Amino acid sequence: MKSIYAVTFAIVLSFAIAVNVSAQTTESIWLTASTTSYKTGETVTVALNANSATPIQGFTFQIRYDPACLRPVNASSLIPGMNGLPLPQLTGQVDGTYASTTPQTVNGLLAEVRFITLGGCQTGLSLESAALAIRNEAGFAAPLPAVTLGERNIVLNIDKEVAAAQSAQPISGSILPLDPPATDQGIPVWAIGLLATLLVVGIVFSAFKFLRARSASTPKTSAPSRSAALHIKHGPQAGKSIVINKLPFLIGRDPINDICLNDSHVISQHAKIFATDNGYYLMNLGGETFINGRAVKKSSAILKPGDVVRLGKSALFVFG
Repeated sequence: MKSIYAVTFAIVLSFAIAVNVSAQTTESIWLTASTTSYKTGETVTVALNANSATPIQGFTFQIRYDPACLRPVNASSLIPGMNGLPLPQLTGQVDGTYASTTPQTVNGLLAEVRFITLGGCQTGLSLESAALAIRNEAGFAAPLPAVTLGERNIVLNIDKEVAAAQSAQPISGSILPLDPPATDQGIPVWAIGLLATLLVVGIVFSAFKFLRARSASTPKTSAPSRSAALHIKHGPQAGKSIVINKLPFLIGRDPINDICLNDSHVISQHAKIFATDNGYYLMNLGGETFINGRAVKKSSAILKPGDVVRLGKSALFVFG
């Protein structure tokens, strides 16, 4: 165990000396790059760094890029126990999320993020948002308060000259794919903007699903004060946003449901959404139901903004 801490400290220290540490606050996140000039086809590697006096159990970041100049590849973190949690990606923005079951101390490198240069242009990367996550007294995942964003922008100069072929460099740590969506999916611009807003607002809570308490309480008819909606991303009715205007809210293949999904892998009454004074919950009624990749069995599970719900094999929607 001591040897692991020693290796981690050495990696963190090597990145810490490359930035102006005196400019960072006690709790802060910032971007750095070892170089800013590239040829076409080369790999751009930027470092996401953080200082925190409080041990964390995860982090999240959103980096804006120009898809005409750059293509995201992946991110990797050498922090022991940090695992990447894949989320749907948007063209022009990478959304990275890592989580750990045990608190980890960070003082330097959080993750390395890689892009491939696509052609001659002057462009840049912008850290749109970032957060450090902890487990609060109630046992829920929550963002660490008062975290300052330091250096957020990196300017890149990409020459149109194509770089010579180079052997792939090995990547260490927990690797998180950041592949952008295929260009032939035809996702409407309004849907992309809506999903981006939902991911930014609810990314921390959706990332740390395994830290949430499960509830088996009896559904109540009272609903939270805020309204909610389901944004269907894949399967029947893809592209639609449906407001939850009554409770309980039934989902299934039968037309009598509030949402009818004509999918052979969705049963007649597949799941229902209900609410208590504490928020919204999803209950599985017998089909295959998943929240952020985790199966919902006989009990109910809390729904948070940005949660990705899958019914059957391919029916996919985002709660928000």
